[in-house]
Amino acid sequence: VDFINSVQFSNHTGYGQWKGQVLNDVDLDDLFEGLKMNNLTTYDSLLT
Repeated sequence: VDFINSVQFSNHTGYGQWKGQVLNDVDLDDLFEGLKMNNLTTYDSLLT
């Protein structure tokens, strides 16, 4: 099991105010490239 936080917020957005980050496509691709470099890309399922 692997997980990648594509968003990281201080709290649930339902509270009206929050702080945090959203990964852009380049950062997400960079993380996946690291997995590929170590042959860690064989997955049976994906949770979103």
